[in-house]
Amino acid sequence: MRLAVGASLLCWLSSFASLSHADLSAPIGSENQDLSGFSRASAQSERAIEKILRMTPSAESFSKHLLYLTEEPHQTGTPRNMELADYVRDRFIEYGLEEVHFHDTPALMSYARSAAVEIVEPVQLKLKLTEAPYPRDKDSYLYSDPTQIPFHAYANDGDVTAEVVYANAGSPEDFAKLDELGIDVSGKVVVMRYSEPYSYRGYKVYLAESRGAAGAIIYSDPEDDGYGRGETYPHGPWGSPSHIQWGAIVYDWFGSTPFTFHWKKRFGRWVESGERDRRLPKIPSIPMSHEDAAEILSRLGGPAVPSEWQGGLPFAYHVGPGPVRIHLRVDNDEQIGTMRNVIGQVRGSEQPDRWVVIGNHRDAWSYGAVDPSSGTAALLEVARAFGRALEAGHRPRRSVIFANWDAEEQLLGGSTAWGLDHRDKLRKDGVVYINVDSSAAGGEFSPGAVPSLADFVREVSKSIHDPDSGGSVYDASLARSETGEVEVEKIVGATDYTVFLGNVGMSCIDMSFSGPYGVYHSQYDNYFWMSQIADVGFRYNTTMARLWGVLSWRIANADVLPMRYSGYASEVASYLQQMEERAMRAGQGKIELALARAAANRWLRSAEAFEAELQQRLSSDLPLPRETASRIDKLLMGVERAMTEDSGLVRRPFFKHLIYAPQPTYREEVLPRIFEAIDDGRWEAIPGYEKELAAGFDRAAALLDEASALLGNAATVSSAKPEPVVRRGAH
Repeated sequence: MRLAVGASLLCWLSSFASLSHADLSAPIGSENQDLSGFSRASAQSERAIEKILRMTPSAESFSKHLLYLTEEPHQTGTPRNMELADYVRDRFIEYGLEEVHFHDTPALMSYARSAAVEIVEPVQLKLKLTEAPYPRDKDSYLYSDPTQIPFHAYANDGDVTAEVVYANAGSPEDFAKLDELGIDVSGKVVVMRYSEPYSYRGYKVYLAESRGAAGAIIYSDPEDDGYGRGETYPHGPWGSPSHIQWGAIVYDWFGSTPFTFHWKKRFGRWVESGERDRRLPKIPSIPMSHEDAAEILSRLGGPAVPSEWQGGLPFAYHVGPGPVRIHLRVDNDEQIGTMRNVIGQVRGSEQPDRWVVIGNHRDAWSYGAVDPSSGTAALLEVARAFGRALEAGHRPRRSVIFANWDAEEQLLGGSTAWGLDHRDKLRKDGVVYINVDSSAAGGEFSPGAVPSLADFVREVSKSIHDPDSGGSVYDASLARSETGEVEVEKIVGATDYTVFLGNVGMSCIDMSFSGPYGVYHSQYDNYFWMSQIADVGFRYNTTMARLWGVLSWRIANADVLPMRYSGYASEVASYLQQMEERAMRAGQGKIELALARAAANRWLRSAEAFEAELQQRLSSDLPLPRETASRIDKLLMGVERAMTEDSGLVRRPFFKHLIYAPQPTYREEVLPRIFEAIDDGRWEAIPGYEKELAAGFDRAAALLDEASALLGNAATVSSAKPEPVVRRGAH
């Protein structure tokens, strides 16, 4: 299904030329504005480089990348996804990246062979399980290929005829409500809706399975991402009645390796052996459109649903079971394939062993124009901008690793495999990981970061033009804010930064431009939807490429890393209060985390002292010796590592971070050891976990105290009057 670019499209693409690169490359704000981590002299040089990084990304170039990346579906392990790996590698080389190579890892992959859902009582009706085409969108004919079948990756094969129960969003609270209503899901097919913000489909299926369900269906309710939100495809951004959200349902919270699960290599071949791995579902499940789901739900009897369970379909929802019975058949193909990451780098001029890692994944459920191809195209534009800077004679102090990951959609595989393979190196020399899963589905800047980098992200956003407002990205975000500040969200898991933050203990940033996005993981997430509806002219996608490039170069090139741990320590103090309140709600009395709170305050004081001294030094005319700056960098990198414990969580040892972890639902956990101890009723474990926290905070304070001492020593050396130099033999 290759696309020949027609004359009309070429004419439309030529309109991009009207975008003014000169305007976009101009700095925003005062040339004298401080850049965090830079001396005045270094900041002046940095601004000159950043003009190149802002000027290079273009809508024309972005469009060409996106058009090629979205010509065909490209799930992980497929020939097309391997072709795209070649394309990314070739562009990395063309743009001047160094040491470009593949990183391959074997992994179990899941594909659909066949599927069917039929209502057998009280009527007989075979459901469509397809998405309707739209003539102007050539990619909307995906299902004319009979091998394209909507599916849940890793769903177990099954052939089930059973009654139906509706379980709303399939959250733990929803299943508890079914228990209150006396509804038993054992032996039933459970119908659930994709519902924000707790939407991980795998946990929905797991909860249904753990209660004895025979199968599961997850559909897209129009209240969540369809006509209940606004205009739908092809006239607007929300999901049409037939749109289907594909996705994986691996139970990855139980652990992340080995990626081959229960498959073993014998005599040179991969074979399935032993009992099915506990991270893989034991029941069949399938995704569905609300057009199909309405045929089931409109016929369902039993009690009326609680008011908060009523969705957007035009009838009263009921819980069931009966009188509806359905026949659900799922036949998936599991096989060992290859996850292929593409890696390149720009080697640092002064600290080449220190790595700033920037990444995005390549694999998609179908075309993936937003998720992930917009991010891949933006990554290529960042690589092109870095190449232009290299051609102009510039090179950042620290190395920048460019990573295009594979198998994110099925099992967070590519990034996790690479992170674990390089874990020792990253623990020693990993500076920060900067992720852009999807570049833009709209125009609202949506950053996330560890607290130490939140102010840095805001600062960089002040230097990038917003296409609509004419001001900066920061200004446009501030105008939408209800809090008086640009919010930088916590990041806790569910995409490619997971291994870096949760396991390695690296500082992380995650960014996108968000907007109404009702075609997530469907065939309609394609070039037509992106170019005609979501981001006409690719204005925000190219803005992301500029922002990502400037942010990455700036952190790689700063005299001293721009991490502000005073904000982190303050944030942690609020988490301690949250856990005390959580314990009270659990009804087991009051816990007081005074030991950890005192340590957090010590960390805060040390951070504030260091940051004040560093700002004073960088604002002065005294140069900071490079060796001193490098040693301070190492200490700053170590603070995030201090927030980890090798033992990990009790049931999920992969997650080693003391402050953040994801729940299986995508909900966040803060102070996860104490969080889970409260949930499990392991009250006796909390004092030990509090001591771990206090020790981590004190490690952080000690590192920052050492950094302050280095600054003090450097100031003493710099202020000493140098001896006069006598030059002999010169006239």
